[in-house]
Amino acid sequence: MFNQVFATACDAAYTPGLLGALNSIHAHHGNRIPVFIYERDFSAAGLARLKAHPLAPSIFPLDCLPHSAPGLWEAKQQVMAHCLGRARCVFLLDADIVLTSGMDDVFALAAAGKIVVGRDGGRICYDETHRVYGGGLPGTRHYYMNTGALCLDVQRHWDLVGLWAFTANYGAYSPHGGFPLHLPGHGDQGIFNALVARLGKVEDCHFLPHRLWHDCGRECHMKITEEHDDGRLTVLNVDVGQPQRLLHSTGPKWWTPEGEAYHGRYGDKLRVYQHFGAMRFDGKNAALSPA
Repeated sequence: MFNQVFATACDAAYTPGLLGALNSIHAHHGNRIPVFIYERDFSAAGLARLKAHPLAPSIFPLDCLPHSAPGLWEAKQQVMAHCLGRARCVFLLDADIVLTSGMDDVFALAAAGKIVVGRDGGRICYDETHRVYGGGLPGTRHYYMNTGALCLDVQRHWDLVGLWAFTANYGAYSPHGGFPLHLPGHGDQGIFNALVARLGKVEDCHFLPHRLWHDCGRECHMKITEEHDDGRLTVLNVDVGQPQRLLHSTGPKWWTPEGEAYHGRYGDKLRVYQHFGAMRFDGKNAALSPA
């Protein structure tokens, strides 16, 4: 069993984003932290390409998850449960994220028992529609959490991990409406937020600042201040005036024409995504180099 892993769930349409995410992990951590990929619809050639990556990720089909998964949100809810017995501290990343810093501090917080998660805007206040989660939830307020980047000890928080997986087929966001529970909330993260509150785990959360960890909804301008020989970038969030920790390509994806036009408006943001997406490894699979 591994002490630390990165994990992500994606389909073949996210291949460019996934490769950028893998390259950014390698740039900041080398081969030190294993990677689990939960995939759907990848071709044999696509799987071979992933297996040949220097990170040598462990690849699982979505069919291995505890419950059926009509979409990637339902699959994502189950990844941490599948990691039980395989890993302790799991850093779940969306496949449209690139790291712009190392994550050792995040893993250390998770090992200390924290649920490490980025804030997304302000606070959520649960209304009567959330009574299905439990009578004590309506009226509860806490910072809203973005599950695009989420790290926790799955063994310590097995109850949260297990319920998040169990509820994957009961979310109102699902195509079938989550009959018979119809659990409200925006996608996988809406249900995650409600479960954290229902289980009384808000005090266990370590909230990461929104724009430095996701930069979605309130997009900021980025500036590359240093390019390192090993593939790392030092990136400044110009609007906040602090180093950016990761970038999350919500909205139009950076590898599409629409995404290029969108992210290209924010200084070097598009350049950061393209830097990691274009990286290739040398013949010894030892170091990143420009394509």
